[in-house]
Amino acid sequence: MSTVDVTSVLLDQVGRAARRSRSIQLTQERVTAFGALTEDMQWIHTDPVRAGAELGGTLVHGMLIAALIPGLVHEVLEAPDCDRVINLGFERLSFATPVPVGGAICLDTKVLEATPGKRGLDVRCDVTVWLDIERPRVSAAGVLRLRFIA
Repeated sequence: MSTVDVTSVLLDQVGRAARRSRSIQLTQERVTAFGALTEDMQWIHTDPVRAGAELGGTLVHGMLIAALIPGLVHEVLEAPDCDRVINLGFERLSFATPVPVGGAICLDTKVLEATPGKRGLDVRCDVTVWLDIERPRVSAAGVLRLRFIA
């Protein structure tokens, strides 16, 4: 697809209702691997025995949840094939509810703005992460900024 096609498809999504992503299960294995990768092996994330006794179970790293957001948003946006999608970062990120290991998350994404430029199409998305079963809000990413390059 040409850059014009990518732009028109994403511009058409501006202001439409938020779209829900697939769910992702957050296993102890995934949480521990993330902790090892980021050197954050705090017991609340990686020690099921101690966390079970003190907290009722281990908790998912907030930054693991944040790291999963761009990939889920990309799946939801229905963008045509692009050469690259560059994560430009979050304008705001907060964590509202701890996520227990073993839980699953999903997110809602709404395109707020899509601006064509010399280097591609800059897209701002409102993102909210939910605990999949109970539906309490886990994280508000606020606005995720991405650049789509055809």
